[in-house]
Amino acid sequence: MSTPEIPEIPEIPDAEWQRLAGWTAIVSPLSTLRQAVIPAAVGAFGAGQANVLIGLLVAVGIAVVAALAGLVPWLTTTYRVTPMHLEVRKGLLNRTTLTARLDRVRSVDLSSTLIHRALGVTKVNVGTGVDDGQITLDSLTKDAAARLRRELLHAAPASPTDAVSAEASGSDASAKIATSPGPLRADPGGEVIAKLDWSWIKYAPLNLKNLAIALGGLAAFFGAFSDIIPWERTIGIRVDDGEINGAPIDSFLQMLIIAIPIALVAAVVVWAVGSCVGYAVRWWDLQVVREQGREGTTLRRSFGLTSTRATTVEEAKVRGASSTVGPLIGLAGGADLNLLTTGLDDNFPAVLPTAPESVVSAVGTDILGEDAFSAELTGHGPRPRRRYRFRAAVATVIWTLVALVPTVLIGTFGDTWLWWVPVVVMVVALVLCVFGAELRHRHLGHALTDRYLVVRSGSYTAVRTALQTDGIIGWRVRQTFFDRRIGLAQVTAMTAAGQEHVDIPDVPLETAVALATAATPRTVSGFVE
Repeated sequence: MSTPEIPEIPEIPDAEWQRLAGWTAIVSPLSTLRQAVIPAAVGAFGAGQANVLIGLLVAVGIAVVAALAGLVPWLTTTYRVTPMHLEVRKGLLNRTTLTARLDRVRSVDLSSTLIHRALGVTKVNVGTGVDDGQITLDSLTKDAAARLRRELLHAAPASPTDAVSAEASGSDASAKIATSPGPLRADPGGEVIAKLDWSWIKYAPLNLKNLAIALGGLAAFFGAFSDIIPWERTIGIRVDDGEINGAPIDSFLQMLIIAIPIALVAAVVVWAVGSCVGYAVRWWDLQVVREQGREGTTLRRSFGLTSTRATTVEEAKVRGASSTVGPLIGLAGGADLNLLTTGLDDNFPAVLPTAPESVVSAVGTDILGEDAFSAELTGHGPRPRRRYRFRAAVATVIWTLVALVPTVLIGTFGDTWLWWVPVVVMVVALVLCVFGAELRHRHLGHALTDRYLVVRSGSYTAVRTALQTDGIIGWRVRQTFFDRRIGLAQVTAMTAAGQEHVDIPDVPLETAVALATAATPRTVSGFVE
């Protein structure tokens, strides 16, 4: 019995290939020129040592070459969407054709810098779940980018049967499918599950990373411009020839007494203002929307003021979420929310800026499908606490010795014994280390719900992670010499999502085996008697 022959999917005419936006002829050269600024400056400086005119000609030549190179993508890049594939052709001398099946598209990322926004174009990154497999189109018009996003993620899935039907209707019908201005069958609306609340900006100054950046920036600024800063007119201090307000600086300590408070006040002001401005610029008009996609629901996150970004990911690729509570943010009742996804360029994306814990919990529950963040955790017993207290004592001794060595050297070769320095360091280190040890033990725990493995760990920064048990692909149970002596184990749940592992530290060995067996019985049952 002969098998009926299935006609091949028809080729779409070359006329249906679409080009990048015309403004790409400006965006691409500008991007190339930005990368060529340093080489042009170095070349011009080197050539200018012999002749200024030659130096200028070298700089202009490099700029012209960079601009011409930037025109190549616009002249050579075309793309089209067929019933089953996204195809991109690019290259001048070496022509390359990139093809991605529509059912393998995992995310579509739309981003616009200031230049893009001024020209009304958008950069499109299509993620296919393959390492280094992103397809980039820079740039498309806003309408073309939005239409491409809908066609890739929200159009109804095509099949070979659909393609054959299209061929039976003629090549015109096939071309119409590929280049229709909207999706074949798309959800016209979406459910907004989160949007920016401007009351959240109060959490911005509580991010310690911003403080470190502010201190570093101030140090660099004062170091570069200390000679021209009008200290006397601004804060009543005149620094000149090793004197402060006409009085000599007798010791380094006197200088610190004056400089440290000034630096701290300035850093706090820069920290507070800069972090709030940065928070507003980055998260402007944030929205997280659930939409109906090609093979299920998708999550679309859009935000940004000067540079906008909109990322769409299939919700089926979300394997969990992580809630992080920092030291100062936690005191104010805030937290951060990140997703654990697969198949993206960034598999640990932030869903929200720092927001109230109640909002983070509600959004996390909506995305995960259950309130995993509120699951009651099982502690790991008293053995981890003894370990953490011992480590705190060791850390205190180390910090005290670090402070004691220079104190002894200064006292031996100098005239001053700063005996109080190691004492202060010892007291501060003891308090911080012991308190951190207690926090680490208090935060330590795990839980197993119907669908999720929930883990919490950390000291001053507490991280609670919920990972789908279906997303666990393996386990690693490790014991060091000291772990074996006290009966603990370091457990890692291996996954393809997020950072590709979830650590469960300092678990009693018997609990570790039981947890792995209960979470993934089919995976572990063959290894456990």
